[in-house]
Amino acid sequence: MAGHSGQFYILGIGRQTVVGTPQATNKFRMRLTGGAVVPDVQVLDLPETDSSIQRSRAVKVGQLLGGAIEGFVRSDEIAMLAYGALGASAVTGASPFTHTATAAASPPYFTLYSVYDTTALVDQYVDCRIPELTIRGGGGQALTYSASFQGRTTTHGAADPGTPAASAVEPLVYPNVTCTLGGATTDIVESFELTSVKNVAVVQGDTGIGPSAIEMGRWSVTGTMTILFETDAKWRLWTTGSTTGTVAATSLATEALTITATRSASDEVSMVMTAVELRQISLTPDPSGDPLRFTYAFSAAPQVAIANTLSIVSKNLIATL
Repeated sequence: MAGHSGQFYILGIGRQTVVGTPQATNKFRMRLTGGAVVPDVQVLDLPETDSSIQRSRAVKVGQLLGGAIEGFVRSDEIAMLAYGALGASAVTGASPFTHTATAAASPPYFTLYSVYDTTALVDQYVDCRIPELTIRGGGGQALTYSASFQGRTTTHGAADPGTPAASAVEPLVYPNVTCTLGGATTDIVESFELTSVKNVAVVQGDTGIGPSAIEMGRWSVTGTMTILFETDAKWRLWTTGSTTGTVAATSLATEALTITATRSASDEVSMVMTAVELRQISLTPDPSGDPLRFTYAFSAAPQVAIANTLSIVSKNLIATL
């Protein structure tokens, strides 16, 4: 028998219309740069007294389903992942279509098909949700994401739906990126990372070996940027609440932030926050003489309209997700 190359892998994903009913077709068949979603067998040792020196017996008490995947940001696939991570999606326009993902308390469920070398190993994962999504980019790099999944049930030896073909959209790269901070285009942001997290609770009920529910809790959005140091304006904003302040104050500085990657009118991804709270400015002298950079750490400030806290807007040629 022959082995199988680790590169022969595809992850299919399709949105379910209702919980408990698998999606039999894929919307995307995704190529990954790392990570996996896998069944996690829970084994419990049972120590007790007896007349043997052998270890205690063990029993299987559950099988969870989860993991994180990593890949390049494409404007079509990221629209689906943003929908899952935030919870709602509205579509406008036509060729290109604009998909605006915003937060909702009850995000959708997905069916995943984990496919190793076409037929060597195929698992179907049902009732999967996305509690965390990170998008990052930096100079000289392609934009990347990581997305975590939690699911309920697994069918081993499933049949790969086989379609569609993998996305033909090229990954977005850092030269496509523009950062607008406080209403001004910065031109000096060397890297960014943005993370949306919904606290997830896996409910192990009385429905068998798998979880009975995957529930979402509090939502938060955090991030960092590496920015070339030019003036003390951001430093003073962080410490005093004003770019011209001179005395430490209790006010927490906020400013608008939009990070956009645009290749064309039909190939774009934007992360839009009405206000981010400045949480930390780090500035360290460098004896090498390299230009100073500071780390700008932030969290999205809660807004009256939750859609204004964070929206991930994707422009592509996909009509529906």
